[in-house]
Amino acid sequence: MMLEDTRPALRIAHDAAAPAERWGALRASEADWQAFRAMCEALRGTYFGFPVQRWLAWGLYHTVYRKVGSFLADSDFLADEVGVMSRAEMAIMQRQYTFAHLASNFVKPGCSSTCVRTAEGWRLMRSLDWGNLNVMAPAVRAYEYVNTAGRVTHTAGVQGMVGVLTFCRKGLAGSINFAPNPKSLKPIGRGIDPLFLLRLLVEDPSIDTLEAAVELITRTKLSAPVFITLCSDKSDAAAVIEIARDGRYNVRLAKDGLLVQTNHFDPNGPFGEQNPTRVMQDGSPWEWYYSDLLENSQRRSADLEQRLRHMVGAPATDVEIACREAYSVPPTWNHESIYWTFAAPGKGSMKLWVRDCAGDYPHAI
Repeated sequence: MMLEDTRPALRIAHDAAAPAERWGALRASEADWQAFRAMCEALRGTYFGFPVQRWLAWGLYHTVYRKVGSFLADSDFLADEVGVMSRAEMAIMQRQYTFAHLASNFVKPGCSSTCVRTAEGWRLMRSLDWGNLNVMAPAVRAYEYVNTAGRVTHTAGVQGMVGVLTFCRKGLAGSINFAPNPKSLKPIGRGIDPLFLLRLLVEDPSIDTLEAAVELITRTKLSAPVFITLCSDKSDAAAVIEIARDGRYNVRLAKDGLLVQTNHFDPNGPFGEQNPTRVMQDGSPWEWYYSDLLENSQRRSADLEQRLRHMVGAPATDVEIACREAYSVPPTWNHESIYWTFAAPGKGSMKLWVRDCAGDYPHAI
């Protein structure tokens, strides 16, 4: 099930000069630091257990990341401090989104994001669905990115994550969803990882509207296809930016106050042919719960549309309850659901619920 995380968020002073200052709150918290260390130990055994994996990481680090890598000072600092992964291995793990496309036959991450226009403005509900549930969920944490002017942006992710998956600040909220990749000899490129793009957006004080965020996203070269969902209290619309492998993009707007994005391109849009050809049509709750997240993506989207359409214009508290109920039904609730967030850009606030990994559950609440 999902449990609300009421711990005070850790603060990242993102415009501090040195990585030690930026990550000081994480390093100073013994419980959080040990959670980060335990996650690093588990992930290193999973992804770097063989010499060839470590050699490949070393090669990429020295030939690519040291020359053009984003946020490498933060990544290097965390590697040096935790003493579990090498700098090269830490750099690879910070780019899990990109490298998941290289292992698309084995790694099937998901995510479900929904924007609903309530009586008090837009709200964004998201579920992060990723592999390594028992390793990742205990390391989930709420962070606050704060600059010297005191501007706060709320985020949620795992300990030591240099990039950003989910954010909310006054005026704007957003989330990243995994996008499928067509079969290709070159499934990833040399652009910036999408999680680093979201961090750039979070750290830019001039971006506080949906339109400004869309402009930044669509002019940035990315390393892999992605969906980015945005809503703003300063805009009548919410939007998903669909970005294909070749850098082309499509902006899809909310219809009548509701926008749902899971893990497939708009079938009627310019990239519909890049969706998986196998689509799961039916199954029992347990079959849906354990099903492939790319194959059940269209079912998740249809379910959320059907369950939340009538909530458009309702009080925000009622919408939050309805979202949690809708996200508790398989396949939106599934064997890889790690956390939920509920963001209110008008208030600049965000709630976080984290998966209790005591066992498998057919329900979340």
